[in-house]
Amino acid sequence: MSSSPTRRERVHLDGRTLEGGGQLVRIALALSTITGQPITIDHIRGNRTGKKGLKASHLAAIKYLADVSGSAVSGAEVGSSSLTYHPLPDAETCVRQNRDINIQLPTAGAISLVFQALYPYLLHGNCISDEEPQPQPVRVKITGGTNVSFSPSYDYISQVLVPNFARVGLPPLAVRLEKRGWATGPFSLGKVTFVIHPMDRNQESPYGFPPVDLDRCLRGKITQIDITVLAPDTLLFGGPDQLKDRRKENSRTSKDTSQSMTIRQFIEYETMRMLRSRLQRIPSSIVKRGSADSPEAIPINLHTSERTHHRSHIHILIVAHTSYGFKLGREALYGAHREDSQRKTGGRRGRPTDDRGIATELIDRCVDDFVSELYDPGRQSTSEGRQPCVDEYMRDQLVIFEALGKSTSKCEANGKGKEDERYYSLHTQTARWVCEQMLDVEW
Repeated sequence: MSSSPTRRERVHLDGRTLEGGGQLVRIALALSTITGQPITIDHIRGNRTGKKGLKASHLAAIKYLADVSGSAVSGAEVGSSSLTYHPLPDAETCVRQNRDINIQLPTAGAISLVFQALYPYLLHGNCISDEEPQPQPVRVKITGGTNVSFSPSYDYISQVLVPNFARVGLPPLAVRLEKRGWATGPFSLGKVTFVIHPMDRNQESPYGFPPVDLDRCLRGKITQIDITVLAPDTLLFGGPDQLKDRRKENSRTSKDTSQSMTIRQFIEYETMRMLRSRLQRIPSSIVKRGSADSPEAIPINLHTSERTHHRSHIHILIVAHTSYGFKLGREALYGAHREDSQRKTGGRRGRPTDDRGIATELIDRCVDDFVSELYDPGRQSTSEGRQPCVDEYMRDQLVIFEALGKSTSKCEANGKGKEDERYYSLHTQTARWVCEQMLDVEW
């Protein structure tokens, strides 16, 4: 087993750095617990509009990591702008006594973000004894929100994150949906179960993590596209006038076929139609097709279509499969609006309130983001760098594993070129910054 580096003095982090949100806290907590290095974070979520400081989802991760590692904590309260986290000196991480972990959020906070904070430690924290010579799986049940604004959905985790983790060499990870939980509409808590297989320690990295070198990974061409639609089966109405006559429309058959469609059917149909139209603008070097004029050669499948029970419970996920085995995903959720949404709608005030308008805006947002992920003419790779093998939102979640898996020995590059950092989001830049502060890594 590789030995961990010597502990250093406490690291002070300014929570307003770069993205200045909760990701900085989650990564710092995971690294502190793994390395035994104490941290103090001030101005937590200082760049956020509205409420700042710690949220309930942060506290759930802090409480678990502190309990299992024996860490001392101060400032662990909802709304706290400062946190000090101090692991025990020379404590060996071990979750052998915690094979079944149950974490319950009081609100529909994002399950995915709690998982993000715990996962690196749970991969690392295994115990091997004479009775159990191999690391044993850990089952984690988290209650909270599965479809929450500004966080990966359960569907993104299962269809994009899990296969990408496997593709870059992390141990097996299984995820199962027990119940959906939505942050919009009627109060609803969901539950997701994760089965995590702790890693066998790698001798080449200081903390035993496997090497994750994305500079050696190519994206390849898009070979298949999957669509997931979660929406109600209520009949679609196209505008305020039709909303007034909802009862009348329900009592007779309309000649307009769209009026007999449900919201879910409309989203399925329009997402397919819009995707096929916009894929024609993408060069054949990006998308695998039979011929330059045949984008239909790309299989577009309805992966999941699930009925929900409230008009605010609408979610769309589009996932691309690549020829090198990676998954690229983009999603849109009712209630989660992009900062540029007013510009996208031509500066109109307000947002659509009718079923058709809401659905159309979500479809347009999701397809537009997905196509931009595949091909952005204003940000094309150069001879000195290339597009990352994963999507923008997946990229930042791999940073901590890149840093923890850095080899103690130098490896020669394989000549395929480094990633073009123009594709890095502010979240990715923030994740790299935290790892630099705590691990002294060089990218």
